[in-house]
Amino acid sequence: MGCSRLDFQSSKATVLLLLSTLFLAVSTPLVQANLNQSQDGGQMYLSCLQDNQCFLMAVASGEEVISNNVFASPAQTETVTLEFDMDPQQLELALLPNQLSSMELDLRFTGEFSGYNKPELEVSLILGSTVTTWNFESDFVPSVSATSPYTLEDENLNLNGERVLWPGDTVRLRMTFVLDRPGTWELHLRGSSSLLLDIPWSEDIEERNSDEPSSDYEPRQTEFETVHYGALVENDRDCWTFEIVQHEVLNIYLEWESVPIELQQSHGLPDLIQPTGRLSPAPDVVVKEDDDSTRTTYRWRALPVGEYIFCFGGTAGKFQPYTWTGQLAFEGVGPVTPDDFDGKAFYPAGSAVVGDEDAGISLSPQKFGFLTISFFILVGFLFDGLRNSTSVVLRFGAFTPGVLLLLFGGIVHPLWAIADEVQGEDEILFDELIEMRLQQLWDVSFPGVPEQVLVTHTGSTWGMLDGDRLQLRLEIEQALPLPDGRWQLVVPELQELRLDQAIFSQVARGGIESYDDGMLEQQTVRFVLLAGRSLLLDMLMLEAMMVVEQPPTSSIFHVDFDMVETSPTGSVSVPAWGTRPASVSETEWTMLQGALFPERISVSLCDCELDLLDVRFIASSGFDTGDMPQKINIENASGIVPYAAPLSIVGLVLCSVSSRGEFLRRKKAKQLARRMFQGQTKWE
Repeated sequence: MGCSRLDFQSSKATVLLLLSTLFLAVSTPLVQANLNQSQDGGQMYLSCLQDNQCFLMAVASGEEVISNNVFASPAQTETVTLEFDMDPQQLELALLPNQLSSMELDLRFTGEFSGYNKPELEVSLILGSTVTTWNFESDFVPSVSATSPYTLEDENLNLNGERVLWPGDTVRLRMTFVLDRPGTWELHLRGSSSLLLDIPWSEDIEERNSDEPSSDYEPRQTEFETVHYGALVENDRDCWTFEIVQHEVLNIYLEWESVPIELQQSHGLPDLIQPTGRLSPAPDVVVKEDDDSTRTTYRWRALPVGEYIFCFGGTAGKFQPYTWTGQLAFEGVGPVTPDDFDGKAFYPAGSAVVGDEDAGISLSPQKFGFLTISFFILVGFLFDGLRNSTSVVLRFGAFTPGVLLLLFGGIVHPLWAIADEVQGEDEILFDELIEMRLQQLWDVSFPGVPEQVLVTHTGSTWGMLDGDRLQLRLEIEQALPLPDGRWQLVVPELQELRLDQAIFSQVARGGIESYDDGMLEQQTVRFVLLAGRSLLLDMLMLEAMMVVEQPPTSSIFHVDFDMVETSPTGSVSVPAWGTRPASVSETEWTMLQGALFPERISVSLCDCELDLLDVRFIASSGFDTGDMPQKINIENASGIVPYAAPLSIVGLVLCSVSSRGEFLRRKKAKQLARRMFQGQTKWE
């Protein structure tokens, strides 16, 4: 589609037009305009082959400037619309970014009487079925040397969750501006006007789908123990037929390449049809997932020999490359059997702990013992203070300050500290955080939930979305000093957190039904794998964020994070840590993500007689104190005054001095009275 509603008067010579046309025709096949993940794959230049043939292209070419004279007025305005379609059309399947990296549009207007201007401009970027529109206000330009293009940087795209761009989908830029005065407008091209989209992922469907069989009725003939490469495109049904000879164990290894979660196929149980035409019994299944792929092993035992058909199908709107191969073997213990699972999947506690464990301090909650002792001591001193005293110095110089110090340090402070340790109305405990996170993952992993919703929730930190507030009460038993003077808290619940128990407990609470053979539903398998990864990363980030500036005085801590959206890390298929506390800057969070993210994560599920989970990962070797954010909103439960115990002791000393002084003064007065009235019985 070209430029509309324009009547251009080209000043170019016919020879130059023919030369530029020939150059474009020769260069276009070499440099394809295609939004993909390659270098400059999202760089598009506004180009016009001639004034009425304009496109978005991967090379800066064509006319240097297109322009036109207008005879507009405030009473009779003229609207100019320019449209640039990507040429050639989109060839690959691509995942669109959430933001437009940059855009420059060098549009100028020279009025016959008003001089240089930048007219009011509306720009629409059409990507597939989505439209994002930006508006620029008009601006006066003092001279031609002061002209500057319309620019955008890191602008959010209005994708409405439709981040997938399929081959043949529309990619178009539309510019609309209204002129209300006579003059000449110019759009400078050949590198002066362009846009950049940082495409995170793309794939050539036709190239990856090279080994696709036809259908159930025409399966492809193959050798069973051969490696097969292909891709499951939308709701295709891929089938093979092969000969099975004598064996004890039949294994099929199916590896799915990681793709964005919006495109992942359902990974349902495949069909293995026996020579009799009946479906084979359900196999033992072991699923292992990491950042690169999901590997599933299907194992059957003692199947009859003969010609088999192996099929699996996809879902509309999905795409995922795969590799599969078969193996015939005799019974033995291999790396894919349930025997490899030890039955316990603990969180690897200490993976993000960098404090000095040898210099750690033990913490405990506020106790009533000191409060009780202080109370009785204070009562005793107050009872003694009720007696008449003639010493103003002792009463106001020692006794009164001592009582106040003892009151605040020994009674008010402990009461305040005990009240501060109580769980707040909106606070949750560690176990509740785990349950809430698993419930969230359970809810979004069911069929019918939009993929963008699944991506947003699974990629959030601790399950907290943009605008959520995490208020968490933790009881810490140990704090470790850090080299920069801060303290890292060791969360005791992480030391014995069994991921498998927490995840399978959620499955039980969900009331999921198994197949007749006891196997889990495929959607539940997906949840288990997703929850294993998400929970591990959540707890890793929690462990790394447990940092306070002052030496703790109590074992109770209050976490208060206002969460905001941020750029996630990890793979495009399963993003992580997509929200951050507002007190942590974007730069600090990016640094923390890069340093903390494990080198490798592997989550394996044995969907066998007894469901087993195995979670392993290689921790990052580059995480240290310098990667921790400087301001983290974690408050230690504290009293009303600092150094309460020393203050109470000082108060006790002052009250003791006062009481001792009063005792000695009274004793001395009695002795003096006896000497003065010696022999008078009433003084005895």
